[in-house]
Amino acid sequence: MALKAPLAYETKHHLSYYECDATGHPSLSMLISMAVQVSEEHGNSLGLDTAAIQSYGGGWVITSYEGSFAAQQPINGEEVILGTRAIANNRFFALREFWIQSADRQVEYVRLTGLFVYMNLQTRHLMSIPQAVIEPYHGPEKKRLPRLAKARELKDVRFKNDYHVRFFDIDSNHHVNNARYFDWMQDPLGAEFLTRHQLKHMTMRYEKEVRYGQTVTSEISSPYRNENGELTTDHRIVVDGQLAAASTMIWYE
Repeated sequence: MALKAPLAYETKHHLSYYECDATGHPSLSMLISMAVQVSEEHGNSLGLDTAAIQSYGGGWVITSYEGSFAAQQPINGEEVILGTRAIANNRFFALREFWIQSADRQVEYVRLTGLFVYMNLQTRHLMSIPQAVIEPYHGPEKKRLPRLAKARELKDVRFKNDYHVRFFDIDSNHHVNNARYFDWMQDPLGAEFLTRHQLKHMTMRYEKEVRYGQTVTSEISSPYRNENGELTTDHRIVVDGQLAAASTMIWYE
């Protein structure tokens, strides 16, 4: 019996001014939100909306991202194509790919890979992924999934800032929206750096849930050259002395 190819899903999206920062391009947190949006629409098209997924007692939670970004990025008012597909899954993990392209498909602005788990919404513990939740995507089942690159260890803190977790930072899974971390991680770099430099590649690992009312500390390394000579910064989010998330970002100059 031939295996079914993974189902790809695409939709058109019109960029609004509130999705773009002062550079006129979408912020990283908004690009991540677009990936989440197309992922949800994909699930809805298969009859797997939030209610259907949660009827099995859990919900999808992202554990890590890795992504590359083109030097040319979309602008406010532009129409883009959002796309996604399942890459692979096993009993506890599911790997999904995302892309954002120009309407004429001549430019691929973003290519992301995300690793997801299925978490019990009551106990907040990992659950085995229900077959009814994963089978419709036709992602190949594999014992070992491809590994995403890890963030580098932050060894010297140059930039640092605290942020209070608001009610509006919480999503329907009752934890901090995963895109919000990127705002916290990049903001301490300041307007001058963020205006002059554009993201080229990033890795992100979520280590610990952040909850409403907590205070997070965003810490960033001094910019340095990696082994390929690329301008790089290391980032981490710390709550009560514990690591909540870590990221490494490479920048265009």
